[in-house]
Amino acid sequence: MTSVNIQWFTQDKSLWELDWLRYLFSDVQQNIEIEADPTKIKTNENTVLICNHAVPYRYVLDELRSKGKQYVIVLLSDENLMDPCEWLHDPQCLGLMRNYVHPGQLTNPKVKIFGLGYKRGFCEHLSGDQTRDLQWSFAGTPHGERKQMLDMFADLKPNRAHLCSGFNANDGLDTAEYVKLLESSKYALCPPGQDSMDSFRIYEALEAGCVPVSLNNSLQFILRPSYWHAVFYGEQKIPFVSEDWWELTCDAVHGVSSEKYKQHKADCAAMWLKWKTLWKTAATNFYKKLQH
Repeated sequence: MTSVNIQWFTQDKSLWELDWLRYLFSDVQQNIEIEADPTKIKTNENTVLICNHAVPYRYVLDELRSKGKQYVIVLLSDENLMDPCEWLHDPQCLGLMRNYVHPGQLTNPKVKIFGLGYKRGFCEHLSGDQTRDLQWSFAGTPHGERKQMLDMFADLKPNRAHLCSGFNANDGLDTAEYVKLLESSKYALCPPGQDSMDSFRIYEALEAGCVPVSLNNSLQFILRPSYWHAVFYGEQKIPFVSEDWWELTCDAVHGVSSEKYKQHKADCAAMWLKWKTLWKTAATNFYKKLQH
């Protein structure tokens, strides 16, 4: 059986996705080696290479090919399909895992989509407390349509919105406070991110036991029935609240009975466990292909 390296080539010191990546590969290997220098990436064994289009990772692929090694790419943060991924045609490339849906790669048999997951350190602050005094919460910047969203939900009380100046800004909540906020909320408002329909909020809300409230699509591209049906491909009905317009999401949350909320919550928890397991299985299968 062939040995396999799992290496993350990154120059981002935050290592935002580290805990999520460790979870995805936890059935086969706990260790993810992290390296900022491409010349120090090991190329003597088949490799799972985690990277994004901002680093010169093709140097590593050339080294792997020259030694007859196979590889799988885990491509992070490519919301707009900036990376041409021409190496998908390489026989030594066994696959690509990418954490954003894009119509340009929905049908490639080598490509597997997985969710963005949760930020580093998120899970260590989860308490399991089921006391949810807030009807909804939001943490983030009130740019674009988000102010309209917040205004629409303002009369559904009690609620809490913590507004800050930017992504991961100093005036934002720290991880422990953010987790506590989600665990205190029945619903979590999850507007689109800056460059994509997707955001970490959806998955962090699910991990914390909230019911996410989002839109079906962003303006970048339209997928039917929704973007979320492409992320959770095969689900007939997405259990969290998602509509075409914020007015409709607001209508869907207002006046929800206690029993309906409990069903929402239970359905979200079941779907999240299912898809975490499926994505972990996909990572495991790619790893095992590299072992043979």
